[in-house]
Amino acid sequence: MARKFAPRTSVEQVEEGKDLAPRFDAHGLIPAVTTDATTGELLMVSHMNVEALDKTIATGEAHYWSRSRKALWHKGATSGLVQKVKELMIDDDQDCVWLKVDVQGGASCHVGYRSCFYRRIPLGQSGNALEFTDTQKVFDPKKVYGDAPNPTQL
Repeated sequence: MARKFAPRTSVEQVEEGKDLAPRFDAHGLIPAVTTDATTGELLMVSHMNVEALDKTIATGEAHYWSRSRKALWHKGATSGLVQKVKELMIDDDQDCVWLKVDVQGGASCHVGYRSCFYRRIPLGQSGNALEFTDTQKVFDPKKVYGDAPNPTQL
């Protein structure tokens, strides 16, 4: 049975109380920021629904909601790149969570890089050319996922 989160009854309860009363958006989602527990490196930003947050809390492994597949996603179930949650934080108004994880297998990005943030947007330039900040993939996505469709929304 899924966890019942506390109802949101007051600003004081949400911001200063001990009740876990997350606020999910109109689509039933809450943003989830994931960083490496040791280095603090930003690995990914995703979303969770009630079930994903519940399973993350219960198992200590990251679960997300895939907006493109419209399905619960246990990070690493296919690739083996499981994210073991070392600390789970929630922001002051309980509408965003922060996962500090140990990454089993060394990568979090389905493209093969360690982090989903592997390109920089140049500032002060008129062009739109991104600059790669990481050039070494941790794994080959074609070997792990085969010819499965790219899960990102275009």
